[in-house]
Amino acid sequence: MRIGRFSADGEERIGVFDGAEVVDVTAQFDSFAEALAHPESADTAGKERFAHDEVSYLPPTTDRSAVFCAALNYRKHAEESGRSVPERPYLFTKLPRSLVGHEAPIQYHATVTEEIDYEGELACVIGDSCRHVSSAEALAHVAGYTVLNDVSARDLQLSFSYENDDMVDWFAGKAMQATTPIGPFVVCNEIEDPQDLGLASRVNGTTMQDESTRMMSYSVAELVAYVSSLVELRPGDVIATGTPEGVGVFQDISLEPGDDVEVEIEGIGTLRNTVTHAE
Repeated sequence: MRIGRFSADGEERIGVFDGAEVVDVTAQFDSFAEALAHPESADTAGKERFAHDEVSYLPPTTDRSAVFCAALNYRKHAEESGRSVPERPYLFTKLPRSLVGHEAPIQYHATVTEEIDYEGELACVIGDSCRHVSSAEALAHVAGYTVLNDVSARDLQLSFSYENDDMVDWFAGKAMQATTPIGPFVVCNEIEDPQDLGLASRVNGTTMQDESTRMMSYSVAELVAYVSSLVELRPGDVIATGTPEGVGVFQDISLEPGDDVEVEIEGIGTLRNTVTHAE
């Protein structure tokens, strides 16, 4: 089951992404959070259908969702960053308004930042509320998996120093409005092992990142358990699980307006967006 949100004919809807079509199942759920909690209830028989090119993809989350992101969660990325793997998951957060859907533009103001970077990541989406869940039970609370591109403003993220100690500005560098692509949808009940998926990021068709999720330092289950020890996780909440090595900043590469960025994850699909300057 591949369930997500989309816009068609001026209305926001809940859809099942079925091959070349999107099936409108909005009427079957009170909210997208309910759809994530019970994706098996989506009945596509006799429902209105749209071709993919007739819809606009929306982030497969809710407007009230929390977005948690794991930093330095792949050893080789930690090494290319000049850091060691953290002793416990190293987290920052984004706002729901930071997110954009599949094929939506990544819009940055040139007066705010000039160094835009990509970070392909696997993200899990919570379907069942949990608090203080164990790693052994954590995945039972996951509705499914999607793709996230943690696009980063490096000149803002890495701009601070204080008393000779480097400080990272996670909010300015990571959470500006409409800058984090996620989607195209949430894949539910199809991924047997989230720690055995290939992940690749491409810029204008050139592969920049190519890694397996088995190389995470902290697994999806461990991340869900850890976040749930800090706050209650609720349906629609997102946990982005970190990026592998190959980000642009360590190759002297910045994204430019017109660049096409793709993140593909095995068993889920491809998230595609184009960089633009906002007016």
